[in-house]
Amino acid sequence: MRSNDSVALVTGAARGIGAAIAARLARDGRKVAMLDANPAIAQTARSLQDKGYDARPICLDIADHDSVLALPERLQDWWPQLSILVNNAGISPKHNGRKSAIADMSFEEWRRVLDVNLSGTFLVTQTCLPALTSHGWGRIVIITSQAARTRTPVPGAHYAATKAGLTGFARVLAAEVAPAGVTVNCVAPGRIESEMTAEAGGDLNVSLAQAIPLGRYGMVQEVAGAVAFLASDDSSYCTGSIIDVNGGNFMP
Repeated sequence: MRSNDSVALVTGAARGIGAAIAARLARDGRKVAMLDANPAIAQTARSLQDKGYDARPICLDIADHDSVLALPERLQDWWPQLSILVNNAGISPKHNGRKSAIADMSFEEWRRVLDVNLSGTFLVTQTCLPALTSHGWGRIVIITSQAARTRTPVPGAHYAATKAGLTGFARVLAAEVAPAGVTVNCVAPGRIESEMTAEAGGDLNVSLAQAIPLGRYGMVQEVAGAVAFLASDDSSYCTGSIIDVNGGNFMP
């Protein structure tokens, strides 16, 4: 399953970090199943297909249990070859470019973020585990956040709580699937140039970038590079770990 016949499933792949991860894994020779609730996933996958890569779009909401259970049917002949899962999908609601304070946050907004970021990742992972653990070799990578590692001023409490929860989820999962030859690791991006970070507004983004030791925001391709390492044989002795991709903004 380390050959070009192996399949990688990337969630939240319509844009930003997810699209960059899918492109990098495709360039590394993987067949890439690209999943997103955004219908734009079809065009993002087509852009890879036009370059000669094997890419398939899947439009579904990972918070919808029944839709996730249908993944084997949606992947069809690719399902038995699934050996890499990248859980990237996540939402971070803003209001006029700002987070909701806990005192002002609606329960509906809180619940939706938990449903997508935390429960959605659980549902996708649980559904994919039979395929991932059937080869004696597999990779699960979970995109968390600097917000899971330390207090950050932009994301809301719901986003930070889900990303911290995913870190704990990854550690438990890593121990459970290790006997099957599957590793589980996290990548924790800091401020990355993307559609999501653009929602914070120009002035705030400029001031935040100035506080980063490397003096800039990261690029989506730099996050994709960390994921590519964790999805490769080079990371064979890494499991339950976290790679921080934040320009030195958080140094544990």
